[in-house]
This record gives sequence, C-alpha cells and structure tokens, in this order.
Amino acid sequence: MRLMWLTVLSFTFLLPITSLLAGKVTGTQQSSRLYTKSDPDARGGIHAKLVAFANPVQQVFAINNGNPKLVYQGTVSEDGKEIQFTGLPAAIYDLVLVASDRFYEGCRLARDPDTLTDRDRQFIAFSINKSVPFFDTKKIHRCEGISGRNGKVRCVLQEMRTRPVMLQSGEERTDIQVRSIKLAFLEDVGEVGWQMVQTREIVRTEVGPQDMKGLLPHCYLPVLGGIRVVDTDKDVGELNLMNGMSASKE
Repeated sequence: MRLMWLTVLSFTFLLPITSLLAGKVTGTQQSSRLYTKSDPDARGGIHAKLVAFANPVQQVFAINNGNPKLVYQGTVSEDGKEIQFTGLPAAIYDLVLVASDRFYEGCRLARDPDTLTDRDRQFIAFSINKSVPFFDTKKIHRCEGISGRNGKVRCVLQEMRTRPVMLQSGEERTDIQVRSIKLAFLEDVGEVGWQMVQTREIVRTEVGPQDMKGLLPHCYLPVLGGIRVVDTDKDVGELNLMNGMSASKE
C-alpha cells in the first residue's frame, strides 16, 4: 500500500511521495533515487566511532556541502558504535545521524557570518510554514544566511504529518505519522520577500505505533560538518554525541 501525495520540491527533480516514503508499517518502499550512488572509482570515505549516546544511531547520511543535491547513505555497525561511508568523490561533507529518539547534524549553512535579522527570520518561517501543506507540523532547527536584497539562506528543517493519512486504497490510517528531515534554501526576492526556492530531503520516515511520535529532538554537533574527503578513508575518530547542542532550545 502507498500513501497518496502529489510532489516534493527538490533541486532538479520531482518525486512522488509513494516512491520516497520508507513505510515499515504500510510496506511502502523508498526509492533508491533519493540517494546518490557511491562512485566505484572514488577511493574517498569517512569512518568514525560513536560514543556517549542515549540510543544507537540507525541511519547516517553525508551531504556534499558544495552540491547538496548529492546525499550519500552510509552504514552503521550492528552495535551502533561505528559509521562508514565508501566511494565518496573528493568534496567537503556534512553528516546527519538519525537515532530513534533524536537526530544529530553538522551542516555548514553559510560561509560568511550570519546577518539575518529578526524580521528576516519571521518572513523565512512564514514562507516555510505555508509550503508543502501535506505536512501540518514544521520546525526550523537552524537557519543561517545573508540579509538584504538577493540574500540567500540555508535551513535545517523538520516536517511532520500528524493528521490521518489516506492510503491509495482509500483506507484512512490514524496510527502512523510521516516525518521528513531536509535542507531548505531560500532567497530574498525583493518586495515579495523571502521565498523557498529549493529543498533537499535527507530522510523521510513512516512513524509507526511503537515509534516516538512527533518531531525528533535536534542536536547540532559542529564536528559533523566540514569533513574534507580526498582520495583516502577519512577517519574522524571518536564522536561524542552527548556534546551536541540544540539551536532551537530543545
């Protein structure tokens, strides 16, 4: 069975939610097109050990900071204590780690110092909240960029569908939710104000009866960002996940 929805705004492609959703309850399959395939000719990689976490990390993703439409999915050891990426082309990567009770990220959102005003942030929030009505609950965890005309912004965003979900069969389900973690890209287009021009979904999950409901708590961990990969396996050592902090006061 599949969930009904229309489209997801992305970089250069539109994918139906039926192919994006990871549906462990309804059986919906997530499309492999969501993630970039490892390059068999690339010798770069990332390896790390995880320590001091409440619950084991279940999924890990590496985002090419210079070209965020390229998102690679890594592997997690059975005990949740090691993560690994292979076949990564030379680039600078930001990591996102998702556990059952929270997610961690180190996304580098801006090269220059953040100059956004309170007014900018209000308009940015308005633009994001009115987008993609399928999701009824939204949270901007971090947002950085340049204020003023032609200003640009990147945000770490989480969205939830907490209302009943209608399956393609016509069955209404009240026992599941849909959660999405993504990057959002906005630009100041003058009198119109801030407009969301692109998003890049990192992970979409079907939240079942036994899962934690609602938005996942967010932890920002700077060491997860700006990882330069060349042509060897980059060992970033031990990552203490308890050092994470939340910019959204969670």
